[in-house]
Amino acid sequence: MVHIDQHLKWCLNDENRLKKVRPNISLALAHIKKSEYNKGVMDILEKAEKYDWALNVGFYSIYHCFLAIIAKYGYESRNQSCTITAILKLIEEKKMDFDKDLVMQFDTLDVDKEATNPTIRENREISTYGVKTEVNTEQFDKVKDLVIKIQRETIRIINE
Repeated sequence: MVHIDQHLKWCLNDENRLKKVRPNISLALAHIKKSEYNKGVMDILEKAEKYDWALNVGFYSIYHCFLAIIAKYGYESRNQSCTITAILKLIEEKKMDFDKDLVMQFDTLDVDKEATNPTIRENREISTYGVKTEVNTEQFDKVKDLVIKIQRETIRIINE
């Protein structure tokens, strides 16, 4: 696995990746609102049976939750792996109670060619850059469940 401290240092070396800022609850709440909006779009796309794009929107629904969390703790990110690293560091430092497994379902930061359960990021990349429009409905259901779990946890963390 990527060494969290080394990666965090790399991320903080460039403000276009990750920077330390003042904690911003207003921004955190705006990210939650965007996550909820994306969840609504995901539901509409699911009803239209556009599962490939619904999966993409689900990915960004989760990602906005992570941006909300790091905003609360004084980070601003423009890099997905740096956002995940900041989340993992906050968990490691016990600054927040968040299930690391939920983060790992989203993105492990490692490329595992033998993985039997691709992360949400990997599914999104396949859906976005591939040519197939079909999505395994079991995988899509996992994304929907993960969106709901992470949104609930994010709201709890922001309100603490």
